[in-house]
Amino acid sequence: MNLPAQLFNPDLLWLANFVFGGFCLHALRTMRWRELLTNPARINALVGLTLGAFLFWQMNAGIKPGFNHHILGATLFMLMFGWHMALVTLLLVMVASWLRADIALVTLGLNGLLMLVIPLLFSHAVLIYSQHHLPKNVFLFVLLNGFLCSALAILLTVLSASLVMSALSEYSWNKVLHNYLAYSPIIALTEAFTTGMLITAFTVFKPEAVFNYDEDAYTLGK
Repeated sequence: MNLPAQLFNPDLLWLANFVFGGFCLHALRTMRWRELLTNPARINALVGLTLGAFLFWQMNAGIKPGFNHHILGATLFMLMFGWHMALVTLLLVMVASWLRADIALVTLGLNGLLMLVIPLLFSHAVLIYSQHHLPKNVFLFVLLNGFLCSALAILLTVLSASLVMSALSEYSWNKVLHNYLAYSPIIALTEAFTTGMLITAFTVFKPEAVFNYDEDAYTLGK
């Protein structure tokens, strides 16, 4: 993750910026602002989690440009605020992280597609499937949409980044495999534990702050 500009053709980076910009504009236009602004608990959660995400994004480890891992928080933000708000909020976290690390902003689009759009839409799809085809159970919500989904989402992100680097940069597949993809189970477990722990805490103690959790549907009569 945090793929640097020097690895890729500038035309590819600008194309990615255009596509990612389309997702961001759609998110801004369809975001349900009123539901956020009229919910103090959700506003407090948004501020706190955004600051926490920024700190986690600074704690990344890697040995070569592009070969670094850190917690994303995409699944957690999708569950807490919906994928539209999650995309906009995590984009702000990404911009702040890029400015702090002096990373070229031209890479926002490519990294945004890999680190935000892919895990957010995957997590959203898993949530929709579970809501329509699985029993509405709080434990299933936490374990499937929290723990398991967050691990799968970041694994999908790492795999996608690996394919992009091996196909469009100077790195060979073997180098990507041994220096980047091989370490993905570690970050997946870390992401799953962090997301699962936080979404459990919010659903138990502050369910009104969780956008995609209906306390009546998930708990009454269970």
